[in-house]
Amino acid sequence: MRNEGRQRFVVLALILALVLWSPWLTTAYVERRVVQEFSSAWDGVVDGCGFDCEGCGVIRVSRLTFGYSVEIEYACGLLALDSSEFHLAGMAYVSPLGTVHGLPGP
Repeated sequence: MRNEGRQRFVVLALILALVLWSPWLTTAYVERRVVQEFSSAWDGVVDGCGFDCEGCGVIRVSRLTFGYSVEIEYACGLLALDSSEFHLAGMAYVSPLGTVHGLPGP
């Protein structure tokens, strides 16, 4: 009976370690998911937000204990001048399952 408890603990610890590591999430995949989610959220919105500006897009990707934190820079509306003073910044979280949370949307 005690041996079964230890085996279950070892299996659960291995599963937890695998989820913490999340080897299926690469930096390139995380960047792509964030860009896809952001773009699809703003698709079809007149004068919406996007990455079509100088220096916009994924700025920084940081690995967390569970998943990734992603910093983005974007612009909204029609810009008379593509200057960084008109750009906005946002943060997103990508879970170990690859779902994206916290992105600014319409």
